[in-house]
Amino acid sequence: MSHFEKRLEADLNAIRDWVWQLGDDVEQGLRNAKQALLLHDEDLAYATVLADNPINRKSRTCDRMCHAFIARHLPGAGHLREIAATIRVNVALERIGDYAVTISREAVQLQQALPDHFITEIDSLADDSFQILHDSRIAFRDDNAEQAKVLMRMAKRVEQKMDAIYAELFDGDAGVSPRTSLTLFIIFNMLKRVADQAKNICDQTVYAVRGVAKIPKVYNILFLDQPDSRVGILALAIARKNFPTEAQFRLAVVGEPVAQNGELAKFLEDKGMGAEGLKAESMASMQHDLGEFDVVIALQGRARDFIGLAPFHTTALHWDLDQADSDLLSRYRFLHEKIAGLIELLAGEETA
Repeated sequence: MSHFEKRLEADLNAIRDWVWQLGDDVEQGLRNAKQALLLHDEDLAYATVLADNPINRKSRTCDRMCHAFIARHLPGAGHLREIAATIRVNVALERIGDYAVTISREAVQLQQALPDHFITEIDSLADDSFQILHDSRIAFRDDNAEQAKVLMRMAKRVEQKMDAIYAELFDGDAGVSPRTSLTLFIIFNMLKRVADQAKNICDQTVYAVRGVAKIPKVYNILFLDQPDSRVGILALAIARKNFPTEAQFRLAVVGEPVAQNGELAKFLEDKGMGAEGLKAESMASMQHDLGEFDVVIALQGRARDFIGLAPFHTTALHWDLDQADSDLLSRYRFLHEKIAGLIELLAGEETA
């Protein structure tokens, strides 16, 4: 190994060690913030707030180290990707440190003891988020892109858990004052953001290892329809044929699904959309899965008529089919335009 290569490797290892230590400090801040909250320890809360100042200084030092490395070594593709990813990971860690500060400050403002069930939920959500963060740091350190992908899915599940927590928090019988409800909302949101930032670290792991800037998101979209309507099957066929990689599409109906009629099957065949695999599911069997969908689309009436209030992270739409004539061709054109427009909005115009 040449002197230049030894110097490059030494500087790179120094940055790696620095980022790892920064992450350890951030994780300790989170653990302290959680303890200060659950034990209502004002001294620990304020100590955690002050301890964020060294974290911020370490983050600024890391940024300078990374830019100095680029200027000194003019690294090639692999090393350059790692440094670019490290700069972004550094930002994510600094923000997580800020979340610990916010949790600590909110802990001091609490005016009443928390009910046991909220303490349990905070403890569980914090443990999940902190573990995902720690494992994401290991994946980044070890260049483990496959583990990073697994952790991204775990982070998504943390987000889905928030719907039930928010519903309980703002229930009139939550057992806490409005001020405490707002404080808890902020705290739960900070814990969720820890998982969000862990997901960003995983994104940077995949980028550093494989050169993929960001793994494209696959959206989960649910059509809602009446069982005797042909519109839902038509929408499902159009969506799956034209956008098989951008989203996963499903169809739910109220009551029991009804078999397709011959006219619809013939129309789908003429349009090059085979009817195989196109089926509706019972709305009753999907009630517990609604939080997994990014978008639900009512094809007759409004989404609220089918599912009530949409989950917190789900967007509910309704498409007014009265704008199209009742024949299959008119509805095909209407739905094709609406689906293409939605996918372009979600994933970018290059997909539409």
